Amino acid sequence: MKMSVLSGLALIFGLGILLSACGSNVGRPLGGDAPYHHLENGFRNPPGSPKRTIPFTRRMKFFSQAVWRNAVSEGPSIPRDHGIQRDAAKAQLAAMGDDDFVSWIGHATFLVRLDGVNVLTDPVFSRRASPMSFAGPERLLPPGLFVEDLPPIDVVVISHAHYDHLDTLTLDKLPNKERITAVVPLGLGKYFEGYGNVREVDWYDEVSLPSYNGEFKLTAYPAVHWSNRSLFDINRTLWMSYGFSAGGRSVFHTGDTETHPSLFSEIGRHMRDNHGGCDLGLMSVGAYAPRDFMRGAHMDPEGGVDMGREVGCKRMVPMHWGTFILSFEPFDEPRQRFVEAAGNQALVMKIGETLKMQDIYN
Repeated sequence: MKMSVLSGLALIFGLGILLSACGSNVGRPLGGDAPYHHLENGFRNPPGSPKRTIPFTRRMKFFSQAVWRNAVSEGPSIPRDHGIQRDAAKAQLAAMGDDDFVSWIGHATFLVRLDGVNVLTDPVFSRRASPMSFAGPERLLPPGLFVEDLPPIDVVVISHAHYDHLDTLTLDKLPNKERITAVVPLGLGKYFEGYGNVREVDWYDEVSLPSYNGEFKLTAYPAVHWSNRSLFDINRTLWMSYGFSAGGRSVFHTGDTETHPSLFSEIGRHMRDNHGGCDLGLMSVGAYAPRDFMRGAHMDPEGGVDMGREVGCKRMVPMHWGTFILSFEPFDEPRQRFVEAAGNQALVMKIGETLKMQDIYN
């Protein structure tokens, strides 16, 4: 067996995250004119969201299975074409010139350029998605691009506080922070010391910046999830999805979310009215198994396809899979199920790959 001191420490960390993972409301609703999702000391999901109430015994079963798997598993077999080499990734990026493009760096981290504005989503470049450098979920492949390979970043967007989406080591390493606009959910601005413009946003807040030929516009949208970085700050900060557009092209990033009966159709209408629709959806479709444990927090691949269609996305990239092992589904299953459900709307990217936005419909 592989159990070691590090595994034991990871076990302790996992227990803390596990016990908080169901989420909880923080205080009473504010009432009056306050938004529904605002509570006395935190936030909650939109009305009509799937409930996530998991019995303690079920949590303990999931936890024990995760510990056993960590102790005995040798890890998944990674297909050779899952990522591209760093030199090839850098060459692809350099070949973009001034064109609009999208690069998958891994997990929920994308580099997107629209009309000259470079956007970095949920930047995680560290080896582990964990508060500890020596334990916790470890990368299966290196980042598709390294921090030093990036062009000057104009906008950093964070969807929520979890360690696989908000990585303080990466935030500290980004160069030229004083020129970066950081768009973050309510409560997360404290992690962006030294950044030139920190915008804490609520759902449906908008941020605008000049682009080459006009305006870059970003809207913070709701998501069905939760937030925490410890046992003591559950749902104290907000979580979100987001859409952004410039130069006649638009992108939607789900963050982490479960599906919802009506929310994403509403977001789709807002995207059409304010961003000209959704050219490309970046859809979080991993970490969904076992379903009885993950339901209410992460959608499955078919749910991701349904959501992308509700938003009105023309093409959809599966993300939040193939980078960190966070759940029990087989390594390649999210991609396979997503492609089967999405058909020709699916756009599967390799880690490190860069594509021109004008080519994503071909």
